[in-house]
Order: sequence, then structure tokens, then C-alpha cells
Amino acid sequence: MATYKNFASAHWRTLIAGVAAGVLLTGCAMTPNGRGGVLMGLDTAELFGTPISTFRLRDGTEGTLRKDPQGKYSIKLSQAFRVVPLANAITARVARVENVGERTVVIVETQERGCAYRYEVLAFQGTDVLQWTVGNCKDRPRVDLAADGKSLNIDFPNYNRLSRMIYTDNRLLNASVAVPPGVDTRAQPFADDALRGTGPAIATMPAGNDSGRVIPAPPAAAPAPAAAPKTGSRASARARRQEPAARTATPAAISLPAPRAAAAAPAAPMIFQAEEIKPVVIDLRK
Repeated sequence: MATYKNFASAHWRTLIAGVAAGVLLTGCAMTPNGRGGVLMGLDTAELFGTPISTFRLRDGTEGTLRKDPQGKYSIKLSQAFRVVPLANAITARVARVENVGERTVVIVETQERGCAYRYEVLAFQGTDVLQWTVGNCKDRPRVDLAADGKSLNIDFPNYNRLSRMIYTDNRLLNASVAVPPGVDTRAQPFADDALRGTGPAIATMPAGNDSGRVIPAPPAAAPAPAAAPKTGSRASARARRQEPAARTATPAAISLPAPRAAAAAPAAPMIFQAEEIKPVVIDLRK
């Protein structure tokens, strides 16, 4: 009997140790300490928090936006212990996910105290993460992926121009560009929840400027038929002498003026000198 009790006790101790080890493995997380190192701690978001949404990376792994019991948000990849903290966010949601070049770019919309719209731009490649924080606190940006899939434009309205963030080749550039036709910088909202432009893109022409339009001239009035001359009279002879000249002048009298040349296609928005925004680099293996 004692042997059986000792065996049962050892079995329960092994089981409890296994559960504890599992909790430690799944519930540990490493976060940056702000001095180039990391802090090892219990991942309360994994154990007791709420998953908000998941997204899939180019390599097939998943990432999860979570909220811990204290209301703090973070992102964790399925194959990594270390997390990407969203330290100042009081709300957060994944707004856009795009594969750009070799990385998956995830744009997370957050709200901070005193700032209604803040955006975390995260570029993932395996466990390597580049992180930027952008936004003007009052507008959602319009996000457009280039046709070749190698760059991503993030446009914020800036009075009569656009403040454009360009992600390409593992860099984020900031430039000021002219407003393209059909974009209204005064639109409220400037973009929808998916960070796409709202309203139809209709190019407008300033009042009083008809440049490029072809305006046809009104049709010329048909000449009145000439009275039949009397046979054998001097008027008849004079009419016959003038008839060839009239035939020659008629085509020039009714010809329409040549239309103005059609307007050339609008030029691409002029990009002023771009400035690179340095990222926060995170290695989720460490």
C-alpha cells in the first residue's frame, strides 16, 4: 500500500512539474528594457489576456495582437518568445496587412492619450522586425500598394499637399508630394477603416479654366440661293463670270477652325527631397 501511495505521489509531482513547465514555456515573454537589453517576465497576455486579431506572415507563421489584463497591447509571433510592445496604446487594431518585397508590412492603428490616430508600421521578415511610429493624430492615412508589390505609399493630408511615407527596401521615407487629381485633402474621413480612400476619385477643373477642352465652332449658315439670272441680259453674263470665283471661295467660308490639341496626361506628383525615418530594430530570437 505504501509503495502504491509513493508511486501515486510521484506521478502527481511529475504531472504538476510538466504543467508548470508548459506554463513557463508558453507564458514567458521578453521585452526591450530601453537600454539594448531585454527583460524576462511572465507573459500575462498569453496566459490571461485577450487575443484581438491574428494575421499571417509571408512565411506562413501567424502573429497575434493581444491585450493583457492591465490593458496593455502587444504583438507576438507564434514561433517567438519575445514580443513587440505597443507601449502607449489605449486601443489598438490591425488596419492593414500587405506583403511588400521580402517582408510583411502590418499597420496597426492605435489611440493614445491626446492622440486619436497613431500608427505603428511593422515590417516582419521571420523573427526580424522593423518598427516605425507615424501619424498626425487627426487623420487616417490612405495606403496604396504599388503594382509591382515593391513599395507602399502611406499618405496623410497636409493642407494643399500630401505628406507621404514610402516603405521600400526595408526603409521608410518621408516626402511632401503634390495632390494627385481626384484626391480631396479636406475629405472627412480622409480614409476608411481599411485605410483606403473614401468617395469617388473624380478630377475637378478650376472654374473659368477651360484648358484642354475642345470647343467646336458653331456650324456656318448655308449661303442663300442666288436668284436665277435673266437669259441674254448683262446680269446673266456678269453672273457667269463671277460663278468660278464663288465656287472657289465657298469651301473656305464654311470650313471649321482647327480644334485645339487635347490636354496632355497629368504628370506624376512631384516628390520633394525625401528624408529617411530610422526604425526601431527588434530581433525576436533574443
